[in-house]
Amino acid sequence: MVFYCDRQSNHLISSISVLAITIGLIAGQSASEKSLAQTSTTPPPAGVTSINGLGASTVNTLFVGTGATNPCPFGSKGSWFNVFGVGNPSSLNTDLTTTTNGCPPATYGPVASTTTFRYASVGSGAGISAFFSQTVPPASPGPTILAPVSFAATDDPLAGTQVEQTVTTGSGRPNSGKAIQVPVAGVGITLSYNRTGLTIPAAGLRLSRNTYCGILKGTITNWNDTRIRTDNGGAVIAANLPIRVVRRSDSSGSTFVLSTHLNTVCKTAATSTLQAANIWDKGVGSISTSGTVPPTPPANTVVWPTSFLSASGGGGVATTISTTSGAIGYVDSATRLARNLPAALLRNRSGAYVGPTTAGIQGALSVGTIVKYGTAPANRLIRIDNLADPTATTAYPISTATYVLFYDVYQNSTTGNLIATRIRSFISWALANATQPVPPTINSSNPTPDQIAINRGYAPLPNSIKTVARTVVNTCVNTVTGTSPCTP
Repeated sequence: MVFYCDRQSNHLISSISVLAITIGLIAGQSASEKSLAQTSTTPPPAGVTSINGLGASTVNTLFVGTGATNPCPFGSKGSWFNVFGVGNPSSLNTDLTTTTNGCPPATYGPVASTTTFRYASVGSGAGISAFFSQTVPPASPGPTILAPVSFAATDDPLAGTQVEQTVTTGSGRPNSGKAIQVPVAGVGITLSYNRTGLTIPAAGLRLSRNTYCGILKGTITNWNDTRIRTDNGGAVIAANLPIRVVRRSDSSGSTFVLSTHLNTVCKTAATSTLQAANIWDKGVGSISTSGTVPPTPPANTVVWPTSFLSASGGGGVATTISTTSGAIGYVDSATRLARNLPAALLRNRSGAYVGPTTAGIQGALSVGTIVKYGTAPANRLIRIDNLADPTATTAYPISTATYVLFYDVYQNSTTGNLIATRIRSFISWALANATQPVPPTINSSNPTPDQIAINRGYAPLPNSIKTVARTVVNTCVNTVTGTSPCTP
């Protein structure tokens, strides 16, 4: 088997199956998970500016709170957009008015009474494409999001000259600026499994690098394999149960993160016949600088064993795992938590077994390298590198950051200034350092952005990275139309 993923596909594919699974998830939400209305086309209240975006499914629960199946969909957790801004409708800022299923009443925000953020979870590739083309996904079969597109989210960050692309037409926003990219939260890519039929040690299921490389290569096919027993101190996980690996069928930032890790670590483990790590760098620069988007490549560019099961979207993989005996597959840490799936502890580079916890993800981010593109202090593209196999003893080995893209100039005479100003306010709030005082205008009963992230299965960024990201947005996202404040 060959692991091969063209990075280009992550940016440009707009998969109908991703949109369909998103609609399926939204349709299945309970009435109390009201934040799904953040994708509606209902006009915002008078005096409120709507800021619309779309992209990676990994931040869906962080941004708008949908996708959770626990009995308290907010329940002192909230979501970034519903705590910061005005809900659309405004009832989104109220969780519950009475104690229901053990969930206490709660009212959140708004921090900014003149702003509402809306987000559609369509996948990293579709989000990037819509951001640059200003062509929103159709209302059917995908979720509805209003034009213009003011931001996008991706787990597969842009690199180098990709940020030079400029929107020249579309949706009432001529001559919009170039891209600004900043990380906003850490996330882990977990190996989650179906517990039915398995006897899991009290300390949790442990998988060494040799073992999870073998499982994902298709050479370890049964839960009674001696390598799994050895990892778990001789414990028999199952007497005889086939392993059913579930993988993503669509273009996915999660696949990019996982496969980058596999090609870094597995060639030095027992399965030594994988491709060189740099195979994953193909496609850098695939979003052209000329303002045109190249043709969409095939969505599935990782050559998995034919015996593996497949599903579209992180939610689709989670559903398949939960309904399939012997299943194991990769989903992000927020989806894993929302779906109440157990996840394996993986052996990291230092030899420690670490789970996809906040501390584990932060351990990985702490040794990441900040890469900047542009002229200091106005660096427009921020990326965290060296996460393919983090060196920290506390690091969860498959960790990454999710990134948000903005424009440097929102060149629209009516709303451009308002959008730019409120984006800057949002990032200043969402990425505030833990040591910063809470502004007096914020309801003190609100959960902090870091608390929301942790409770949703994410990891707040280290303060040093937050500071860089805030500086980029506050410097480069302009408040007036005209020449970009950042170079190149």
